[in-house]
Amino acid sequence: MHIVDMRLRPPLKTWVGKLQFTRGDDYYRNLGYERPASTRTQSMADLLREMDDAGVQWGVIMGRQSEEPLGVIPNDEIAACVEQHPDRFVGWVGLDLSQPIHWCLEEIDRCLKTPGFKGVSIEPPISKDPTIHSPADRRLYPIYEECVRRGVPINITLSAQLQARLGRPYEDSSPIPLFQVAKDFPKLVIHVAHAAWPYVMDMIGVGFVCPNVWLSPDQYMVKRLPGAEEYVKAVRNYFYDRACFGTAYPSRPHKHMVREYQELGFTSEVFDKVMSKNALRLMNMA
Repeated sequence: MHIVDMRLRPPLKTWVGKLQFTRGDDYYRNLGYERPASTRTQSMADLLREMDDAGVQWGVIMGRQSEEPLGVIPNDEIAACVEQHPDRFVGWVGLDLSQPIHWCLEEIDRCLKTPGFKGVSIEPPISKDPTIHSPADRRLYPIYEECVRRGVPINITLSAQLQARLGRPYEDSSPIPLFQVAKDFPKLVIHVAHAAWPYVMDMIGVGFVCPNVWLSPDQYMVKRLPGAEEYVKAVRNYFYDRACFGTAYPSRPHKHMVREYQELGFTSEVFDKVMSKNALRLMNMA
């Protein structure tokens, strides 16, 4: 089985100065983990060794074009990483929602011509344009139309922790607006990074009635975290074909996260889907 990590931030030049890489040992110790060596050395070789040790074949680099301190990771930097490691990483195009819509569509076209880009990623709640904070904002609809036209999935990142860093409204991470998007675009495949934690039941409810919505609870589907049991129950019984594994590295170490998912009690069939098969199918890599 080739495990796919649906949310991995490698030590790219622009990324290593961000919060995720500058946290100290205490952050990991408080979570019960050892700090990954690669976060200290900021070495791609060390990261690849850690992925190998955990059995992770693919890392998905979601583009980010958001407000500081979360900031921007240039799509060209992602493309260079994918080009250097074509058998280990794939990218999703990050869009700056403060730009005119024609820029977003041109960026999608430009990046999808580059081998290794498999989808598009937006983060409305932490957009550089604070007036765009909901995935149901009609100004985003041309982006969804373009994804449908091209047959690529879109990632929408939702988690209250993101807004907390920017002082944005807490409720912007609610997945309820996704219901309207999913209904307006039934052919659009919507992947939700962080699975809108802590709006766990709302996220499950939207996914329950919208078969084009996929969940990646990533770091929030571990036993110690409130709400994780509901994600697990939903994946085990309903979303086994639409749920994906993710570590949110460097926020979590690969080996520990794989072990955490192994302990969630999935059948071997469901485990294989969550850890590998679903993600490969989502990105048309199966």
